[in-house]
Amino acid sequence: MSELYAYSIYRTETIEFKGEAFTVNFMKRKDGEEYKLIAVNDEGTKRFSGEYSRETADAFENINGSDLADEVYVVLRARIESNAG
Repeated sequence: MSELYAYSIYRTETIEFKGEAFTVNFMKRKDGEEYKLIAVNDEGTKRFSGEYSRETADAFENINGSDLADEVYVVLRARIESNAG
């Protein structure tokens, strides 16, 4: 039997990937053991998700703007590029 874990959104940002705006929700599991993000475009037609470490979560707290967009892209790169064009 699998367990169900609750996540809370601790940050929401609008970030642009390849010229398209996405709303990105940064989430952490209630016990703080796991971190995820979900990016959804404005039209709701594209959705990407990824997991990241506690160290990356700490780094996300200290950056904004294009630096944040670059780091989020690193987490989502494979999913975004596999869906391109």
